[in-house]
Amino acid sequence: MILAASINRRRMLILGAAHAAAGSAPAAFAQEDGSMRPSRVRHYVIAAKDLEAVCKQIYGVLDLEETPKPPGNEPTLAYGFRTRMMRIGTTMLEIVSPIREKHQLQDFFIERGGDGGFMVVMQAYDDNALLARAAAANHKLAFEIKDFMGQHLMQFDYKTFGTRFEFYKYTPEENWWGDPLNRAYNDPKAVEDIVGAEVAVENPGAIAETAAGTFLGRREGSSVHFIDRRIDFVAPAGKTRGLTALYVKARDRRRAGTSATVANVEFRFI
Repeated sequence: MILAASINRRRMLILGAAHAAAGSAPAAFAQEDGSMRPSRVRHYVIAAKDLEAVCKQIYGVLDLEETPKPPGNEPTLAYGFRTRMMRIGTTMLEIVSPIREKHQLQDFFIERGGDGGFMVVMQAYDDNALLARAAAANHKLAFEIKDFMGQHLMQFDYKTFGTRFEFYKYTPEENWWGDPLNRAYNDPKAVEDIVGAEVAVENPGAIAETAAGTFLGRREGSSVHFIDRRIDFVAPAGKTRGLTALYVKARDRRRAGTSATVANVEFRFI
C-alpha cells in the first residue's frame, strides 16, 4: 500500500516537472528559466521539546498515518537534533528536537517560550545571485555552509525576517530535503497540501517588500507569493513573533475555516 502510494507520488512529481519543461505545468511545479526564477517554498520546520508527542498530535490533525523511519542512524544526530519528516502533498513538514543542551533549538525555546514554528526552507536556483541581492539589501546571513550534505546552505537572520528563512541550491534541483521522490511516505487524508504560512514580524509591509526583492517573490500588500505558495507577514500578536501558522488545503471542504493548534503553530484549514 505504501509502495503503491510512493510510486504514484513519484509519477506525479516527475510528470509535473515534465509539464513544466513543456510550458504547461500545473501551478505547483511551474518554473522560469534563468537566474531570475522565483524561489520555491519546499518545507516548513517546527521545533518541539517532545518530538514524539508533537508528531502524534500532527498525525491526528492531518489524519496521517505515522511516516515510516528510514533504516539506519538518523544523520541529524551528528548535528545535535532528532527529526521526523512528513510529506504533505508537495510540501515537506519537519519536526525537530534537540538532543543536547547547547544547541540553537534550546535558545529558540527560551526566546519563543516553548515549542513553535522554527523555519521556512526554500530553494534558490541561483545561489550567487541570491547572495548578491542579500548583500545589496544589507541582509546578513546567520550562517552559510557551502557543502552541507552536498547542498549549498544559506540561512538568513531571523531577527530581520521574523523567522529563519533557510535557502538551498539543491542538487539535483528536482528533489529536496526529505527525498520526496524516492522515500515511502503516507499521504494525509485530511489535507491536500500546505499552501502558505504566516510569519509575525514588526513592520510586516516593509519586510514583505524586502523579502520579495531578495528572495524573488511577488509582493501583494504584506504577502509574498512564491509561485504556488505564499508567506503572509503580519504584526506580532502580543509578544509572539515568528512562524505562527500553516495554511493547509482541506480535502473535506466542510473543514475549511476551522483550525487546530499544535506546538504553538496554528494549522488553518482553507
